Amino acid sequence: MKTLNLNIWMTCCLISVALLRWEPIQANPRVFIFTDINIDKGDPDDRQSLIHLFWYANELQIEGIVPDRWEAEGYQACSLVIDAYRRDYRSYKFGKKGYPSAQRLKKSIARDSSHASKLFTKAVSDSTQPLYILVWGNLKLCSKLLNQYDGPIKHIRLITIATGLMMEKDIPHMPKAWPKTIPCEQLNWNGFGRPEIYNNPRFDSLWWLEMNWTYSGMFTGEEPKEMFDKLIPYGSLGQHMQEVVKTKAWAQYFRVGDTPSVLYVIDDNHNINDPTTSSWAGKFMRPFPIKRPHYFTDFFGDIPWDYHAPCSHWNKHEEAQKAAMQTLENRREDMYQALLQKLDTLYGN
Repeated sequence: MKTLNLNIWMTCCLISVALLRWEPIQANPRVFIFTDINIDKGDPDDRQSLIHLFWYANELQIEGIVPDRWEAEGYQACSLVIDAYRRDYRSYKFGKKGYPSAQRLKKSIARDSSHASKLFTKAVSDSTQPLYILVWGNLKLCSKLLNQYDGPIKHIRLITIATGLMMEKDIPHMPKAWPKTIPCEQLNWNGFGRPEIYNNPRFDSLWWLEMNWTYSGMFTGEEPKEMFDKLIPYGSLGQHMQEVVKTKAWAQYFRVGDTPSVLYVIDDNHNINDPTTSSWAGKFMRPFPIKRPHYFTDFFGDIPWDYHAPCSHWNKHEEAQKAAMQTLENRREDMYQALLQKLDTLYGN
């Protein structure tokens, strides 16, 4: 009897130790994407970014993809990526490696604005886990749907690409119909729809990572061209990455200008709750810690910059951009190598 009691006691101790060491399995981050993806009616970087997103689909919960330029064949552009994904899914047994089916991904793509609203409402209504809203184009539809949503916003995490000030050198290339102002106050390419969120006091506490200039670190140097050549051999998705830039001689490289929003979410080597720590997406800062405690944007290092009055330091804006870009460039090779290792495993190379 004493031996039996001793065995029971030891078993209970072992169970207790195991419970102390046990950590709950963390669910994959939930993401909802707004993209201005299109077919030959603008920058092809969103098409490349969608391919990159699908390569990491086993590490994410993709709640919705809104190709809000439906008139520019945005939905069709998404469908072409899905077709390439479906071929790779079958040929390389993606399903056994934790990837969602092509059919499931297809259902997450909004067919029109009504469908987009339904997908968004469903995703944002689940407040049990953070929802990362990744905006790869302008903020018009995103801001409309956010303002229509009247629930809690604590779980919403907004990551936007280039929604602040336009570089002065780019202003001559703006469409003639755009409203013009002095450079240090000019919205850039994706700025439309931003004021409807930024100027609404309800969103002062919103967790928002705004990448104004940092994301341009994806484009610099020869490495993006070399990476592009390395990615092409990986299945139908790699071939499609080449196809989407076949009519764009200037875009024959791993452009993926919107991918930093995804990089921030998938990088395991940083604190996902704190953009001030370096990640594959770069490093960021809180410019308004009192009024907007959860708003983050480009970190310029030692370059003097006043976010309250950017015009006061506008003579430093090119230096500031270079400093911000470097925070992404510093981690870019790590990101490249992680992607290539992932694809080697996925495609069995």
